[in-house]
Order: sequence, then structure tokens, then C-alpha cells
Amino acid sequence: MRVPPDLVLYVALTLFGLRLAADRLAPYEGLSEQGCRIGAVLDGDTVELLCGATRESARLQGFDTPETRDARCAAERALGKQATARLRALVAGAQPGITDLGHDKYRRRLIRLRLDGRDVAAQMIAEGLAVPYDGGARIDWCARLGERP
Repeated sequence: MRVPPDLVLYVALTLFGLRLAADRLAPYEGLSEQGCRIGAVLDGDTVELLCGATRESARLQGFDTPETRDARCAAERALGKQATARLRALVAGAQPGITDLGHDKYRRRLIRLRLDGRDVAAQMIAEGLAVPYDGGARIDWCARLGERP
């Protein structure tokens, strides 16, 4: 029985598309099991993820911290530096658990991070260094901190 070439192409493209959709939509454990680790803390909610020879920026999910480089006021920058320092302290020597959530529109990897079994988002929020965040519009940190830009 001869299979039409158009059918083979259609099946191959369909399977490829389903695989891409599954990777994008279905979070899975495994980055830490694949040997990925945190290389550097870039700011309070962004880290460098090292997976073998690959380095990429990874946005931590579940929370948002103030900006350090593009802060709109001094209070935002100061709290952003505190959040960055705290995340560095949490990451130092901890065993990471990384849940891959795909990529954002800027092609950054999105991850949920646990350190020694503790959810980083919950800890940063509890310590007042972050607010819950699930995408969408960010808060006005200057207004929250009572300072005008």
C-alpha cells in the first residue's frame, strides 16, 4: 500500500505542532533533574539558568519585584536592590527545584523556583520584597512605596 506524500507531510506537521503546543502549555518538572542550575541572580525575579553549555535568562513566576535598572523612583530602586540581595542569599548553596513553564513573548524561559523545597515566590512575598504576579500589568511600585517618580 502506497501512502500519499501529502498525507505523510500532513501527519508530520500535525505531530510537530502538537509537540510544540504541549511544551508551551503543559508545565513539567525536569530542568533541575537535567542538570540545570542557577548561574547568577540578575535581579529580584530574574536569574541566569545554566543547562550544560547553554545559558539563558529565566523569569521567575508567581511574583514581581521592583526594578533596579529601570526604576522610576529611588524607593523602587532601593527595594529592588534588597529583593535582589535576598534572592542571591536564598540561592546560595540551596538545592533548586525548577518547573519549566515555557517562554514569554521576549523568549525568556519562565520557571517556578523552589529552593530546598520552599517556593521562592511565597517567601519573597511573605518578606515584603515582592507582590503576587501572574502576568499582565505590573503595579506602580513608586505609588505603592509612597514616592513620586
